[in-house]
Amino acid sequence: MGAAPTVVDWNNDGLVDILAGDVPGNVTVFLNTNNNTNPIMDNGSIILAGGSKLATGRATPEVNDWNEDGKKDLLVGDVNGKIKIYINEGTDAAPVFNTSTHLHVGGIELDIGSRAAPKIIDWNKDGLKDLLVGEIMGNVYLLENVGTNNSPVFDTADQLILTTGAPLNYDVYSRLNVTDWNNDGLIDILVGGEKGSVMLFEALP
Repeated sequence: MGAAPTVVDWNNDGLVDILAGDVPGNVTVFLNTNNNTNPIMDNGSIILAGGSKLATGRATPEVNDWNEDGKKDLLVGDVNGKIKIYINEGTDAAPVFNTSTHLHVGGIELDIGSRAAPKIIDWNKDGLKDLLVGEIMGNVYLLENVGTNNSPVFDTADQLILTTGAPLNYDVYSRLNVTDWNNDGLIDILVGGEKGSVMLFEALP
């Protein structure tokens, strides 16, 4: 199925739920029907926008209040290397999506090549949401927000480079997570891919 899961409290009931993208381009929400210690998920419901699926294929969802209106929105990467932005027209507890816009970089639609996989993070600690984007060849690109939090603007998409000078690249079809893995106050990157294992890239002080 090629699921790309995201953990979120989708319906604001205090329980962790799961969003998963799939190969055809659907995003499905699986609601937790039990508790957070022993989650039990329901059979899942496909999230639609105006009656249509959210991506053209290989959907990779990321949840965020993109326009800072207090409601969860969706960014969805797809097989064509694009990222669609879906603004929530319902409520935070019962999101509704109708239309989308494409993420732009430098005034044109972002085209990362194929299998765009977005992850939102304040990379440079300036209080603004930035983006890391994985892609089909396993590279990771940084998009720094030069706008505001309620109207993000991105001028460039810069490939992440290691201290060796080589690109940060683990495996094809890269999927990302970001966390302070070793509790040193710095952002570390976890990258998974086709091999089925996960590589940890620790930030240097």
